[in-house]
Amino acid sequence: MEHNERYRPETNDSLSDKLDYMATAHFFTRAISYIIDIIILWSISQILIYPILNVLDIREAYLWIPFFSADSIMVAVIYFTYFVLMTHFFQATLGKMITGISVISQNGGRLTFVQVIYRELVGRFICNRLFYLPYLMIIFTENRIGLHDFFADTHVVKNNYQSYKNMIKSRYMRETYDGQ
Repeated sequence: MEHNERYRPETNDSLSDKLDYMATAHFFTRAISYIIDIIILWSISQILIYPILNVLDIREAYLWIPFFSADSIMVAVIYFTYFVLMTHFFQATLGKMITGISVISQNGGRLTFVQVIYRELVGRFICNRLFYLPYLMIIFTENRIGLHDFFADTHVVKNNYQSYKNMIKSRYMRETYDGQ
């Protein structure tokens, strides 16, 4: 495969590799879901955080440097809490639910809380600090995995294709072992 080509399953790849590639969510679907999440978080901050900070007259207060202002700390707390709790309890944020994708463990099961922390707290913090550039890894990696997915051993999958993938794998395994 040349360096300027996007990954595609080869003809000699296994059925499992092809199904994994088919079930993973595309970069643009993930980007749209993130934009929806940011709009939701912006709405929450406009409705909850800023009025409270204005009433308490601490919106301009900060610790040491303006980067640690009361409003930026509150927005960061809401941002990371939203992603951690939604991913832990529902395996998807509201944006992912709307676009029909969800986060699963690399082995196909539910996420552990440690995986959620690594993905949504550590991985997302690093990706955001690097100007969102690590999210572009999704375009160029096998199974469309981002840096935050590497940290947590997770995949983002299309919900409808994931169910088809599981059904095909179970039938394939049943036919393979019944024929022997």
